Amino acid sequence: MRKFSELTIEREKGDIFRYKIGNILKNQRFLDITRSILLLLVIYAILWGLFSPKNEFTTGLFWGLFWPFFMIITLPFLGNVFCMICPQGFLSRKLSSIGLNRNLPKRLKNPYIGLGLLVILYWFVLYTFPGTYRNSFNTALLFLFFTLLAVFVSLIFRDGAYCRYFCPIGRIAPAFARVSFMWLSSYSRICDKKCDRPDCAFSCPYKLNPSKFEKNNSMSICTLCMKCADSCEAVKYSIKDWSYSLKRRIENPQSWEIWVYITLLAVITITMRFHHGLGHSPIKESLPWVITGKWLQELTGIDKPFDFVGLTALTLAVLITLTLVLGGFFICSRIINRPYREVFLNLGYAIAPLMIIGSLSHVTHFFFTHYFHEIINGFSQAFFLDFRVQPLADRKDTWLRIFYIFPFVAAGWSGFLMWKRISFFEVKGFKKAVGYLFASAIIWFYLFLTVFQLYVRYF
Repeated sequence: MRKFSELTIEREKGDIFRYKIGNILKNQRFLDITRSILLLLVIYAILWGLFSPKNEFTTGLFWGLFWPFFMIITLPFLGNVFCMICPQGFLSRKLSSIGLNRNLPKRLKNPYIGLGLLVILYWFVLYTFPGTYRNSFNTALLFLFFTLLAVFVSLIFRDGAYCRYFCPIGRIAPAFARVSFMWLSSYSRICDKKCDRPDCAFSCPYKLNPSKFEKNNSMSICTLCMKCADSCEAVKYSIKDWSYSLKRRIENPQSWEIWVYITLLAVITITMRFHHGLGHSPIKESLPWVITGKWLQELTGIDKPFDFVGLTALTLAVLITLTLVLGGFFICSRIINRPYREVFLNLGYAIAPLMIIGSLSHVTHFFFTHYFHEIINGFSQAFFLDFRVQPLADRKDTWLRIFYIFPFVAAGWSGFLMWKRISFFEVKGFKKAVGYLFASAIIWFYLFLTVFQLYVRYF
């Protein structure tokens, strides 16, 4: 039997490997060169931050380029392309090939370790010690910590342990990639034949089998390293309907994916609405988290840089989000007469768009007011170029309000997915409508918060 890597396959129109330019994405030499360049940039930015604390390059690269553009903008459309070129993932795979290759202890095989590190080391610090990561030295320390962690874990353990369990976005990116148009799988007409050696699975450094992605409606923790596509011609990377997998049944739903959606919705979206959105509005002084935060500040006598207002906003956002999501699902489960866990694992996927699509409003707005000139000026400084640019827009420019469309798109898309997914329970009529209303409680709150924020700021 011919190896699948030697087959000539008639590819579908949606398969980007059908085109020469698309084949670049599975060319390991091209990918490794790209990853190497990014790795050198990361190391350079860390060194600049450590030895030249007052510089624009370190903060511009990490907070102006990597986070908003390689993550927030790409995930809702292109999927997990950041992991495809991630310098830490590249470093991790290279070190694993020469490391001790030990099994990770079972107690450390926890999908929430990386997520927890992100929430504690970044978001908690951001809200309670504001301004910390505007300092390039502190930013460099944060990324130095994760780089050294990647080195340490990868030299000892195998099967992509760092990306699977310790990377702060190792579970976040694959979970939110479900919202995008892109999907990695294989040609079933080829793979359904007897395969003595599944090259795609054997080549995967994370022990995944792309030939099962379509059947399971899940790409698991795939980082799109494209080792599988390079090893077997039967692998395809296709343009699908938006949120393709979220509109279908998921054979083996994973609770960690839903907890990623819930956690980041609370910690990023709702908290940012409370602390930064409404916190800069005319009604700031009458907000409950501002009042409570200032009271705690006076009661404890703890002055700046610790921010009790930020801590109170974060705490309240988490409590409200958990109450609305879990409470709404619980009531829905009673209405449609289905087990709570089944409802949670099915309908939880519908809230994925709220954070990732809604965040496009902030990112696109900040591109014109902050990110563009911070990135360009940072690179100019780091590579000793003699030019500077100005912001593309001022915060007061009214045309920037067009980007407020994204939260409404997020709410509408999430609402559509919720209706689609509740249909899987084969419930109809009044029960379906009422169950949908309660299951969508967080969507209604998100929509109300968006409208209320715009009203108090502009009317």
